[in-house]
Amino acid sequence: MGFSCGIVGLPRVGKTTIFNALTASEAQVGTFTSASADPNIAQVNVPDPRLDDLGQAFKSKKITPTTLQFVDVAGLVRGSSSGGGLGNQFLAHIREVEAIVHVVRCFDDAAVQHEEGSVNPVRDAETIHLELALADLATVERRLDRAAKVARSGDAEARRLTGALDAVKAVLEEGRPAREAELSPEDWRLLYDLHLLTVKPLMYVANIDENGLAEDHPYASALEALAERENVPCVRICGKIEAEMAALPDEERQEFMEAYGLKKSGLAKLIHAGFSLLNLMTYLTAGEKETRAWTITRGTRAPQAAGKIHSDLERGFIRLEVYSYDDWVASGRDEKKVKEKGLWRSEGKEYVMREGDVCLFRFNV
Repeated sequence: MGFSCGIVGLPRVGKTTIFNALTASEAQVGTFTSASADPNIAQVNVPDPRLDDLGQAFKSKKITPTTLQFVDVAGLVRGSSSGGGLGNQFLAHIREVEAIVHVVRCFDDAAVQHEEGSVNPVRDAETIHLELALADLATVERRLDRAAKVARSGDAEARRLTGALDAVKAVLEEGRPAREAELSPEDWRLLYDLHLLTVKPLMYVANIDENGLAEDHPYASALEALAERENVPCVRICGKIEAEMAALPDEERQEFMEAYGLKKSGLAKLIHAGFSLLNLMTYLTAGEKETRAWTITRGTRAPQAAGKIHSDLERGFIRLEVYSYDDWVASGRDEKKVKEKGLWRSEGKEYVMREGDVCLFRFNV
């Protein structure tokens, strides 16, 4: 699959409770101790009601959703960037994911001691920010030492690399994430193999208790205000409620949500936010044999989208026959009417895929 979100945060903020609910895998809460640095990893289906709709219309034998990978990384602590609490191993796991889901505790519970002695979402978020930034600063300084030596010999690329590293170092030393450095796309490419943590797209999850469902909850509101200042997404999730829901059959789950006044589960919001964070989109294929959702990066052209199904389709691409799911619904869920309205299109190699395209690829190998 290749698209993954790392779930990070301080210890005892509810990361693994949320991971369990996401995956219904019953990963052990508290599994991670100073002796256990292996993350839990799971593929999670991306909720998509369009699939069932198409599957029923086409009488599909099989319906296959697309997936997103979540990695539950052990709790980071102050000093993780300098190796505290097996920090180096935990940070290495974060380097391997494409996006960071930062779970922040937004609930009081006398039975669960807070790492810092009190609940303060903004302080906790900044603690993790600092550890990630310090880890990046150490990475940049190590590379800068090597690059500067080569640059002194007159190597043009090394000089350019040194300039990019200096710019990122200056931002990190101010306590800001590396992504705020103003570099050209070419300079960012020079830094790609550093896998900097604070370049990765980030979102917050406010882990609330039942009181946090109220709009003006002080802890969740404080985190949302921080997210707005940083221009990153923030989703409220009551890990406890979601864990209870995950254990219920589908028909009871809907009743449970209605009892709490929830239109959409927090987990569905999290999965969709993660999808968006990674700049991903979905196209669909539908037929009697199978209706399926496929994940591609926004901006992907038709032949490369076809290649997600099979490399032969990309290599022998002729054209794409396509209509939008919304147009299909507006046409009474009838392909014939989609054609009659002129909404069924034939597209070539330069076509940029759109969210909700229902596709038939024509190819010849």
